[in-house]
Amino acid sequence: MIGYYAHHQGAGHVQRAGQVARRVSGPITVLSSADPGPGVPWLRLGRDDVPAPGPQDDVTAHSALHWAPLRHQGFRRRMATLGRWLDDEAADLLVSDVSVEVLALARLLSVPSVAVAMRGDRLDAPHALGYDLASHIVAPWPESTQQPWPPQWLERTTWVGPISRHDARAVVRTRCETGGRCVLLLLGRGGDAMRRTDLVEAAGVPDTHWHVAGDLTGNRPAGRPATLDLVGWLDDPWPYLCQADVVVATAGNNAIADAAAARKPLVAVPQPRPFGEQESHARTLVSHGLAVLAEPWPDRRAWPDLLDQAMRLGGAGWARYHDGGGAQRMATALEEWSRA
Repeated sequence: MIGYYAHHQGAGHVQRAGQVARRVSGPITVLSSADPGPGVPWLRLGRDDVPAPGPQDDVTAHSALHWAPLRHQGFRRRMATLGRWLDDEAADLLVSDVSVEVLALARLLSVPSVAVAMRGDRLDAPHALGYDLASHIVAPWPESTQQPWPPQWLERTTWVGPISRHDARAVVRTRCETGGRCVLLLLGRGGDAMRRTDLVEAAGVPDTHWHVAGDLTGNRPAGRPATLDLVGWLDDPWPYLCQADVVVATAGNNAIADAAAARKPLVAVPQPRPFGEQESHARTLVSHGLAVLAEPWPDRRAWPDLLDQAMRLGGAGWARYHDGGGAQRMATALEEWSRA
């Protein structure tokens, strides 16, 4: 039995867990506070941040961990549920996507673990503890784009490449019915720094039509401009990806993997995240000639040149970054490690 812990923040961890779990041939269960995904055995965990700890609480255990609040019933029950499941199921392997505390729990319960790596500066003490404790590390990017890491991590790392929920789908080339340049703006569920005025600025770019997908709470312009199609959160953004001339996306793993799967020119707009995750991701893509960087949200004077740059760059380069096999490679590795 394989357990796959998926963090509830944003949508990326849960989507990746579902993609991998559906490709594992043996028994696997996703463990998460997020809503269950279709077609995957799921154990719903209680939240470890409700109620929120007070400002006086030391949730980091004197900077040794990331999230371990004291006297917190939700956190205690969550970890107890995980521990009971690992024991009751005689788990062979536990994937952590992502939590240092879950990696520590697995090791203390004598269960081999897999840390799913993330971009950014992960050399702090808690990350170092988690990666040191992990039996294996999975990097959802190509080895050619690996940032400097300690040798003891690299020797236990398997690079599976990006994982997109669209990996098995064919790119159907369609045209935007609105005419002009068609841009898809992808906003993740993890939050972003975009303001209503940023959308208004984008709407003013000549001969350009925008489809805006994602959480737009509080950012819907009054009297929506005709050049903005606010489609909101999409269960299936693939048709919009296929018709876009350019994708503009926050630099989270899923949004980037989706643009890569569709082989679309990309303008990456990294958002503030702990440990500089999105900034690191975007700059890595730029350094490998895969994306154009926009930081912070551009105004209408900057947008035309950024979109032109992206279209000149094109999307063919994604073939060397993403081949659509990331989820299957990770599933195969998990099966092998669980048998060992």
